[in-house]
Amino acid sequence: MNKQRRKEIKKLHKALQNLHSRLETIMEKEEEYHANLPEQKISRIKKSVDAICSMTEAAECIAGALDYLEEIK
Repeated sequence: MNKQRRKEIKKLHKALQNLHSRLETIMEKEEEYHANLPEQKISRIKKSVDAICSMTEAAECIAGALDYLEEIK
């Protein structure tokens, strides 16, 4: 791999790290929101749990992509 492509991979890696960090921040806020919901708000609780699960899966996918990019030399 040439220098230019490695440089582009580094930029992409950094952008994905930023995205991962932002997603984790949003997920933490949603988890806090979920923890403070009253039990009577069943539909909101379900939506919150679904959102947290989806964000967790997305974060894991991003982390996997970061791992693959780190393998590129």
